Amino acid sequence: MNLTLEGTRQALRACRLAVLLLATFGLLLSASSARAGCGDPFKASNIPRLPSMGQQDDNGQDQPTIVGLWHVHYTASDGSPFLESFKTWHSDGTEFENAFLPPTSGNLCFGVWKQISARTVKLHHIGLLFNPDGTIHGSFTFDETDTVSADNKTYQGHFDFKVYDPNVMQVAEVKGTTAGTRITVD
Repeated sequence: MNLTLEGTRQALRACRLAVLLLATFGLLLSASSARAGCGDPFKASNIPRLPSMGQQDDNGQDQPTIVGLWHVHYTASDGSPFLESFKTWHSDGTEFENAFLPPTSGNLCFGVWKQISARTVKLHHIGLLFNPDGTIHGSFTFDETDTVSADNKTYQGHFDFKVYDPNVMQVAEVKGTTAGTRITVD
């Protein structure tokens, strides 16, 4: 019986090996016509054109844009520092912020924005607030209107920060100003 059991095991191993070899061979044959979703890297037309820092005007000159990474300071209307953060504005109209707060308090949040004039944008930003045990304590909104400077290196604006309890009742509001400085590679 041991000989029969061992023979069966060897036959199963041989069968598995044959299936594995056939599958590998089939993949190799089908891969010859496959293309990556990003195109043929050997065609010059598929090399992506890097965007300029700003939008271009009718003369091909760069215009200021909010898109990019910024170091932002928020100041309450009474003149006191309110918040500091790194903020990334994306060209698809989304925004991501990493506030200089402990991660356990909920220092990451997101927003959506739109252009409302040549250098001015409107942002609606939302986030969650957490209790020390990690449960949700409430939420907040951060609405801003910001204008990028003509040199494309800074922006300034106004914010309205509202805090809501878990029942979505507003419990606090702070208004003030924003000041962003662009972070670049160089």
